[in-house]
Amino acid sequence: MIQLRSVTKKYKNNYALKNINLDICSGEFVFVTGASGAGKSTLMKLLYKEETPSSGTILIGGVNIANLPPENVPSLRRCMGIVFQDYKLLQNQTVFDNIAYVIRTLGMSSAEIKQRVTMALKVVGLSDKAKAKPSELSGGEQQRVSIARAMVNGPPLLIADEPTGNLDPKNSMEIMQILEQINQRGITVIVSTHDANIVNHFRKRVLTLGNGEIIRDIQAGTYE
Repeated sequence: MIQLRSVTKKYKNNYALKNINLDICSGEFVFVTGASGAGKSTLMKLLYKEETPSSGTILIGGVNIANLPPENVPSLRRCMGIVFQDYKLLQNQTVFDNIAYVIRTLGMSSAEIKQRVTMALKVVGLSDKAKAKPSELSGGEQQRVSIARAMVNGPPLLIADEPTGNLDPKNSMEIMQILEQINQRGITVIVSTHDANIVNHFRKRVLTLGNGEIIRDIQAGTYE
């Protein structure tokens, strides 16, 4: 599904990523780890086209997104779900409307939108929160809403950039269990994290970055 070939990202005189070569197959669950400044966030931003590589190719579903024109980026992102550390919810909208926001632009009927949002809320355990506003939810619940929003369109790929960074250990574990359940539905899941306990518990494929390079790539791995 995802292929990176000789990908380098340079900011002025500093290399955030250097000559990255990587393959991620459809249906995999991958943790991206490394110290602060190792290149984790840059790698994630390249995958959802928030950043453009200085050189190299990034193929997602056979399309080189490194050269993707700006007008095609929305179409790319409709084919993936993105979960952020700070949730990025619309504070003046209900939980239902936050999740429905993505698919309302696709011309779906009201009945189909309701069905999809209801199912997404069920997956993340928030069926009773559809009418709530984000300010009425805990941090863990807000992150569940952002996961529901990311998966409501049934994307083949879900990218989570430090999804538990603002959460306590209990909520962090619950969020990761939801992401694992989503992966078990056949969705490719990529999670960047600095949480060793989570990585050690789930024993998925672990990519470790250091100084902008992949220094470790191990199946069923631990944080270190």
